Amino acid sequence: MKIRKAIFTAAIAASLTAVSPSFIPAPVFGAAVCEAMVPYQNDGMTLLVPGYYDSLLRTKVLKDDKDGRLFSITEAKSVTAAWLQNERRNGPGWICTIRRISEKKLHKMLCSDMSGAEVFAKDAKGNRYILEHPTDVRLFRKNNEDMRRDSEIWSSLNKWAGTELPGEFIQANKGLVREAYDNSSVAMYLARTAYGPRVNYTIGMSRQGAFFSDEVKADKYVEQLIRNARYEMIDSKDVPDGECVTLSFPDEKIRFDFFLQDGRENYVREVHVDGFVILYRAAFDDGVTRAGTVMKQWYRELSNHRI
Repeated sequence: MKIRKAIFTAAIAASLTAVSPSFIPAPVFGAAVCEAMVPYQNDGMTLLVPGYYDSLLRTKVLKDDKDGRLFSITEAKSVTAAWLQNERRNGPGWICTIRRISEKKLHKMLCSDMSGAEVFAKDAKGNRYILEHPTDVRLFRKNNEDMRRDSEIWSSLNKWAGTELPGEFIQANKGLVREAYDNSSVAMYLARTAYGPRVNYTIGMSRQGAFFSDEVKADKYVEQLIRNARYEMIDSKDVPDGECVTLSFPDEKIRFDFFLQDGRENYVREVHVDGFVILYRAAFDDGVTRAGTVMKQWYRELSNHRI
């Protein structure tokens, strides 16, 4: 079972001493913002790195990479420190990589755990752009004292990569639009109904039947439910009462209840056969979509094609 992954900047912050912005040297937040950007180009795409950060980083342009990786960014001092100690494992200093994938590849990836990969943009050809990042801290120094000394700038570099770089990349490349996909347990199972190999699932409704039909395409509903959406875990004590639409996977012994009560249409309960329960609340960028409403529409179409 997959628990919702944390954004990688949060993982880094948790692994190092928490640093308030007021204690970060002025050049980190001052000069880096104002200084001219340094451009890197690959296959028609441009990556802009703030000049101050560029002096601290090693940015690789990955030509003709078979997996679609365009740019890779590492912290220079970590690479040097690892080299001096003959430590090359686990990519010391790696911060992130920008990768371009096809829609077909995206669909395959959405069906499994995408920890360490965040979809952030789409181009006119339907390709998606992913920010790949480590799920552990790659800061490397010869001793703990040096680690503590440089933790502030390390955190600043990762904050830029995780929060600012995607938007800057979209602005720098004409034709890109923002697009994101949730990869919680809810979203993974939803994706499998549309993009995975044939999976055994049914959709039912309280006090009514449960149906499945090959004549109803799952993708139009799945896209509404996982694109530009987030499913965040909340206190399971807040489970609503009443009617719901249930997406069940008998072979995996897991189900998802999408609630329909007014004001609770974005609550989803994950239930395992052993009784383990996780409660999620969905949030959609458009501020309009309601998960329960979409599932109810899906159920109604299925019930009209019962086999």
